[in-house]
Amino acid sequence: MKIVVDCRFWGPKHTGLGRYTQSLIQAIYQLKSNHQFYLIINPKNKKNIQTAVTKFNLISCSAKPYSIKEQLQLPKILSELKPDLVHFPHFNVPLFFKGKFIVTIHDLIKHHSTGSATTTKSLFEYFFKRLGYYLIMKRAVNYSHLILTPSQWVKKDIMRFYNVPSKKIIVTPEAAVDIYNQPQNFKTSASKLKIPYLIFVGNTYPHKNIPQLIKAVQIINQQKKLKLIIITARDVFYQRLRNDIRKLNAQSVIKIKGFVSDKELKSFYYHSLAFITPSLLEGFGLPGIEAMASGTVVLSSDKASLPEIYAKSAIYFNPDDLEDIVKKINKVINFSAQHRQKIIKKGQKHAQKYSWQNTAEKTLNAYQQ
Repeated sequence: MKIVVDCRFWGPKHTGLGRYTQSLIQAIYQLKSNHQFYLIINPKNKKNIQTAVTKFNLISCSAKPYSIKEQLQLPKILSELKPDLVHFPHFNVPLFFKGKFIVTIHDLIKHHSTGSATTTKSLFEYFFKRLGYYLIMKRAVNYSHLILTPSQWVKKDIMRFYNVPSKKIIVTPEAAVDIYNQPQNFKTSASKLKIPYLIFVGNTYPHKNIPQLIKAVQIINQQKKLKLIIITARDVFYQRLRNDIRKLNAQSVIKIKGFVSDKELKSFYYHSLAFITPSLLEGFGLPGIEAMASGTVVLSSDKASLPEIYAKSAIYFNPDDLEDIVKKINKVINFSAQHRQKIIKKGQKHAQKYSWQNTAEKTLNAYQQ
């Protein structure tokens, strides 16, 4: 079977989506299936991808995701390739593509999180951008032969918004890459931090609820020294976060870092008091699994998919309740060394339930189906 995968999102630059695309394709490559694979790539990534999956065919495409050029160029490329199946790892399926395809829908957060605070565009541009989003998402859901999602929560969410039969949606969870499961035996800048810290990893969109977390850390600091390290992409929302920190007068307790390597991120997790996510909406929550695998405690919002993904291996709080967040942080601060290790071991065991090999096998079965 001739399978084309849109891999323009490949790599950590595209955060969770880039991680998913890269990890999935590398895991599929390791399975050595008999299918012919053609990867549509950003030409800037060609060398890295060629090194990772030497026997897959690479097709360059300069069109950026979500662009008008994408709507015109991708169908032309696919028409020339004549694939049996196309896998779009995100909802941005070209409107004019008529072939057989499956799509990965990671979440419907844009259905829930709306308004001017969620966009960098003017209200006029935002209105038309949302119209385009709904149009393309509806086509991706209705015209795909199968839909892949990272969690049961997302599957149910899709079925709430669209008239889709359950059997059309297959859950293929994400996983931490191998480095997070390896013993911590190296030193980085994280190991030099003297004050206990919490760590948050991910974008800082409004639904991530970061100002609430900052307020909680400020309250803790009235009695105990505690920092919050935020590792996030340097985008418009990064600048808005800096403004929020200034407004809350929280510069002394917050440290923001941009992109770091997996090796350094693992070290930040390992040396932290805990990883924490106060998110209101989440399709999977991969950083929490990475944190468990790395050997730290996970403090998590009890919303959306997070209780499903972290199960009994996280300590949960109500993200709308500032007092509850503070209470749960204090609970972790007061853990005995023995109890802390018990929680960490439980988390590491839980993280091992997720693997890219398993996800790749489920994805290949979906292709075959």
